[in-house]
Amino acid sequence: MPEKLKNWEELCNDGENYGGEGENLSPKEKILFENIKDKKILKIQDAYLFSKTGKIEEDHGRDLAELIANFPFVKTISSLIITHNRLGPEGLQILVKSPVLPKVNYLHLGSNDLGNEGMAILAQTPLFSEVTTLNLECNGITAEGAKALATSPYLTKVEHLNLVDNRIGDEGALAIADSDNLSNLNYLHLGGNRIKSEEAKSALKNSSKLTKLEKLKIF
Repeated sequence: MPEKLKNWEELCNDGENYGGEGENLSPKEKILFENIKDKKILKIQDAYLFSKTGKIEEDHGRDLAELIANFPFVKTISSLIITHNRLGPEGLQILVKSPVLPKVNYLHLGSNDLGNEGMAILAQTPLFSEVTTLNLECNGITAEGAKALATSPYLTKVEHLNLVDNRIGDEGALAIADSDNLSNLNYLHLGGNRIKSEEAKSALKNSSKLTKLEKLKIF
């Protein structure tokens, strides 16, 4: 009987083989390789994955971004999930300049200290122009960042947007409600964003711009 060909996961877990690339990969590159599922999903949800001491290195976010941005095995992914890894604006800037990272349709960068500076970078990069699901929860985003998102010329295909536990407030909510570029939204989660005025809540619920919106969460 001919030997059965191994799938991607089996190759990843085949000792030091890594699909024939084991001897060419650093320890951190091996971890990254192991967290690419079926060549389509890169999922790194915990910075401690890369720590042997239980401590996170000061430059971890930037170093992880450099690792991903120059790792040829990410060329085939369509989903990018990096959470709780302290990317910050600097790490995000490195990612968007990657020579190998493809245009993904699913992007989750929750809990990465992106802030408004990170939002400005995200909003102005063509790399994410194919994203339909965008999760930016817990990133310290305020009204300024919400405005950058609302006016982005590239994030126009986003259908599912999660901004839970940021701080966009009434001003940010009004910017989203009045966005021409977010007209494809059908799901919007703004829980924990300090949206208090009835004006802002009503603007979102009755927006003439967000005509495809089916699910809206505000609390």
